Amino acid sequence: MYNRVKKLYVNGVVMKMKILFDETYTSNDGKYTSRNIWYGYADISVDGQHGKTIKLNEDFMVQLCELIKNDLSKNAANEPTQTNWYFYGSAVTKDAIGDNIRPTIMVRKKSDEFISNFNISDHDFAVNIDAILLFKADFEKRLASH
Repeated sequence: MYNRVKKLYVNGVVMKMKILFDETYTSNDGKYTSRNIWYGYADISVDGQHGKTIKLNEDFMVQLCELIKNDLSKNAANEPTQTNWYFYGSAVTKDAIGDNIRPTIMVRKKSDEFISNFNISDHDFAVNIDAILLFKADFEKRLASH
């Protein structure tokens, strides 16, 4: 377990988030390992015309890709069967029925394939889903090319 702030410099910009946990689990038979890395307080949201939306700019994508690439380099000699990342946003918004929504980006690498999922608010879905799907597709493609 880790409880430290990780700094990543991309194009002279510091992306700070707190690493919450970095844990690896092994199956009972030893054939399967899953590394899970949780980050908290990521700067994922931006203010939109009618409320917060998930950040979808080039710098943010580069920062996430570099962070994931850096994490993968630490286990290159003994790579787990799969690695999962969980990036919890620092901002919380409310949905239409008043529940708190914290944007989260999740990424899985398994068999050299990357899959991502974005947990977002109903507002973000309504105003931003097309841009999110484009960002997600490009993000996965870039990760696979590293």
